[in-house]
Amino acid sequence: MRGWRTALFILFTGAARALDRAGRASMCLAAATLRRHELRGAIANNWKEFGRSESAILSGFMPWEQALYERFLKPRDRILVVGCGTGRDLIALLKLGYRAAGLDVPPLAIARAREMLDRAGLRADLYTGGIEAIALPGRFDVFTFSWCCYGYIPQSAVRIDVLRKVKAHLNPGGRILISYFAADPPPRAFPVALMRCVARATGSDWLPEPGDVIGAPTDDQGALHYEHKFREGELESEARAAGLTAVYYERGDVEATVLMVDPVEAADAPPSGRSPRRPDDR
Repeated sequence: MRGWRTALFILFTGAARALDRAGRASMCLAAATLRRHELRGAIANNWKEFGRSESAILSGFMPWEQALYERFLKPRDRILVVGCGTGRDLIALLKLGYRAAGLDVPPLAIARAREMLDRAGLRADLYTGGIEAIALPGRFDVFTFSWCCYGYIPQSAVRIDVLRKVKAHLNPGGRILISYFAADPPPRAFPVALMRCVARATGSDWLPEPGDVIGAPTDDQGALHYEHKFREGELESEARAAGLTAVYYERGDVEATVLMVDPVEAADAPPSGRSPRRPDDR
């Protein structure tokens, strides 16, 4: 390209980048105006159609899930899958003989999970609601937060309250399995500060935090996409605030942490060939 063509190319590509940045910024500012229940509704709405195909539901565990469950689940465990969606990991657990139940927010996802359980001849209790608000049905040996859904809970204080709630429903020796995405590179301070200003100015009852990622919905049905990506040591800090200890770390594209009330109980976990790692082990 030469002359005026080059100039137009530079002009339009620059405009496209500027519009893209403006669109992402506008989406973030729009999210900051929402009340907490509206944000949670938008998050649930964005995932209500996810993973509805039979092949996706019956695909079983991902490799990192398989390794984590082999290490930390015991044969007689009673398990609650938080964020079970349409039932992929719940059905895989039931097929292995575990006593498992599922919990999620979108009624459509729970209905699809129930349909697939019936089709497979499996039985499990299913609950519709958010882990923050729903009355938990008894005590469990394991709470597993399905595929990074812990990061779909806005605000650190709310996540800590969730961990405290879950802790109160753990049997002795119980475990909490959490997967998440790491914030890499570290989140920038200015966009979050701007969002917090908008949230305060509009009377919102939640405040964005470093690590919050907000963008366009995954499909035309969603209002927005929200997730929280965790800075180094952030999840461990939330666990300590809830009276829990992180006993195991797994690093990778998806990171995983296991939390317990009594870390001594971790010695009872069956070996998997993977050693526990500290947060600073890379």
